[in-house]
Amino acid sequence: MSLLPWHETAAQALTSRSAAGRLPHALLLTAPEGWGLHNLVNWLALHLLGQEADRPAEDLAHPDLRWVKPEGAIIPIDVIRSLVAFAVGTPQGGPRKVAVIADADRLNRSAANALLKTLEEPPAGTYLLLTSSHPGRLPPTVRSRCQAVNLRPDAELARRWLQETVATDDLALRMFEHGGAPLAVADGIAEGEVPLQGLLAQALSTRQPETLIQPLLEQGLVGVTGRWFRHVVALTAGSDTHPAVTGILAGLPDRLPAERLSAFATELLWVRRQLVSSNSANERLLAERLLHSWRELGRQAPVTA
Repeated sequence: MSLLPWHETAAQALTSRSAAGRLPHALLLTAPEGWGLHNLVNWLALHLLGQEADRPAEDLAHPDLRWVKPEGAIIPIDVIRSLVAFAVGTPQGGPRKVAVIADADRLNRSAANALLKTLEEPPAGTYLLLTSSHPGRLPPTVRSRCQAVNLRPDAELARRWLQETVATDDLALRMFEHGGAPLAVADGIAEGEVPLQGLLAQALSTRQPETLIQPLLEQGLVGVTGRWFRHVVALTAGSDTHPAVTGILAGLPDRLPAERLSAFATELLWVRRQLVSSNSANERLLAERLLHSWRELGRQAPVTA
């Protein structure tokens, strides 16, 4: 699991601080989704332990490494209690221990509170590496106890990397749907993902919208809501010169009113929040809800003479 081109600046800075003995013991690494935050923290964890960085650290059976990630929608308190017990122990294989908390914004309130003392006073030789693509969801008490390392996206590096990595004739459309996130684009292509614009246009015209539910679910409804949201924002802004937007406009009687598009965008965000914050969300019912609202929105569009 290697570093990606846009990681190099951050990795060099972290390496220099580590070599100089100035690396903070509690770090919060952040980046938008799809920019390889997992790759960066994987590299850093193995670097601190003196291990080769070409392997998945979370699968490594190393006595001085703990890797925590969400169980469904949350990271529960019992997992953090175990991590805290690990943190205060003595390193077994070298001078350092590393504890990674991936997607730390999924910590429930009790788990976050249980972590605070260890973040504030990390034991000597122990590094706590938290990651989040949504750091604003973390309690201020957690954020204030960590030093932030913000990975800055580089659109041009991402585009060049994708051109060298994937084979597709609709790269611009896919990058639009994924907000430019290169790993999201590459993963989608590898998994046979279909661009969303065709499904959205079809949903406005088909007499059997129920046939579109399964294709949406198969692409992962969390990801679909994000891609759908970008189409809606572009439509709201009147970006009708964008190929992704014109593909949808072809299925509409006229441009949709901005206030109705805004209301639907809010609904998309609500559905996405249900999916990522609950282990009991019914994806099929939520997909049906979105399709129904989208079709109703299309029916309400004014027809001009």
